[in-house]
Amino acid sequence: MTTAQRSTGYAERVIAAAREVFTEQGFGAPISEVAQRAGVGVASIYRRWPSKTELAEQVRISCLRRIVAEARSAAAEESDPWRAFTRFLFRCLAEGSGVGTVLPPDEPGRSHSAEYTEIRREMTDSVEALVRAAHEAGELRADFAAADVVLLFKHLNPALPIAEPRRADLRARYLALVVEGLRAGDRAELPGAAPDWAEVHAMRRPETA
Repeated sequence: MTTAQRSTGYAERVIAAAREVFTEQGFGAPISEVAQRAGVGVASIYRRWPSKTELAEQVRISCLRRIVAEARSAAAEESDPWRAFTRFLFRCLAEGSGVGTVLPPDEPGRSHSAEYTEIRREMTDSVEALVRAAHEAGELRADFAAADVVLLFKHLNPALPIAEPRRADLRARYLALVVEGLRAGDRAELPGAAPDWAEVHAMRRPETA
């Protein structure tokens, strides 16, 4: 195994552990818990990511990559737009996905890495494409917007003091109920205006909390 491969494996292990710990315990969980879960030292984590906020950004990037991958594979492998859209939703909330993990708001004045900015753009584009296709097929209710997807993931993946397999069961259970309400048809209009991406992204800034 090369040095680069070992470094990548180390990063993936720490990010996965951080995602699990933050999901189970919230962002207040100590880095020592992440280190124990990953089987590494606390000091080594801080050498790689000098602050918990920087580690949290890597967790976000990992989750966004999962969303992009699931959106693209659903679009490529499912010919029916509704099936592609619902497959995407369920796989994003599958066991261990990390999508919707509870993370902190950004620190005031903090800028994002180019890696984060690019993967966020890819995420919005890929989700927009799935939602647009489902709308055009007449399957998805017209008042449901692409930006609603991200907030839906957040609502369906709260921090709960239970193991991930059970959390995944509950996510699938309640998502199945939600999906029934997402179908187009003779339904009452959803209350409130749909969010746009700017509003969703602004929710991560402390001044909007």
